Amino acid sequence: MQQELDTSRAEVHVEGRSIGYLRAGEGPPLLLLHGWGGSVGYWRPTLAALSDNFTLIAPELPGFAGAQPLGEPASPKRLADWVLAFADALGIERFDLNGHSFSAGVAAHLTAAHPKRVRRLILTGFSTFRNEPERILVESIHHVLSLWMALRRPWMAEKRLFYSVVGKRFFYHLPEDDALLRASFRDFLQMDKRTALESAASAGDPQINIILRSIPTPSLLIAGRQDEIMPPPGVPEVARLIPDCRLAWIERCGHLPMIERPAIYQRLLREFLSAAEPPPADVPPPSLHPPIV
Repeated sequence: MQQELDTSRAEVHVEGRSIGYLRAGEGPPLLLLHGWGGSVGYWRPTLAALSDNFTLIAPELPGFAGAQPLGEPASPKRLADWVLAFADALGIERFDLNGHSFSAGVAAHLTAAHPKRVRRLILTGFSTFRNEPERILVESIHHVLSLWMALRRPWMAEKRLFYSVVGKRFFYHLPEDDALLRASFRDFLQMDKRTALESAASAGDPQINIILRSIPTPSLLIAGRQDEIMPPPGVPEVARLIPDCRLAWIERCGHLPMIERPAIYQRLLREFLSAAEPPPADVPPPSLHPPIV
């Protein structure tokens, strides 16, 4: 039976700004980075499930869900520097790192630049492009999301027509609980406009494939087979580019596996993070995981 979650919300000063974060559990530290348009609320089921073995920490990223923005371009590289400063502010030297969607790119930048700080890396709901047409496709998908940002209005959060239309892009099956959809859409509406546009504009950055190749850290890539935000055809390319990366597909799942298929998602995290230390770098990486149904 899942333990009752003892979550505390705290604040810490990072780069001169007060930032909030959720914290739960005891054990090796695992940082959880929410994606574009999201919030720490997406991680609550994960915090509840893994708090028996890990210290889970989910920061409110600058400019998202009402958090104070950086005041400068919110590129993945810049946010990676911010996440490292956040870990420093908490006195965490080495940690496991899990980034979702846009923040998987943030996590990749951080790990590539500071591999000694990240013990193991998890990328959730993330893909890349194999060629120029696919790069343009990824860029266009995020352009559509940017248009939603430009057209947003506060009343949309209470109109099922609007939040369900957006939700269908993120879920394989829409949750029956309207409250969850409304809360998710409110997170989207509260995102700082400049942060949203700047971060979405980085989706087609060709540098990401170079970054992925330079990650030495043992990595796990978790992807929903029916993800309409990060195209599934580019998922195996991520696993191919990262030298030591395992790929796990979750079937009948969209862009938010931590919410849509939490039991499977949590099991994958626990198995990966609890496994024995990886072999030396000259040992070939394991083969890709089969689909998980």
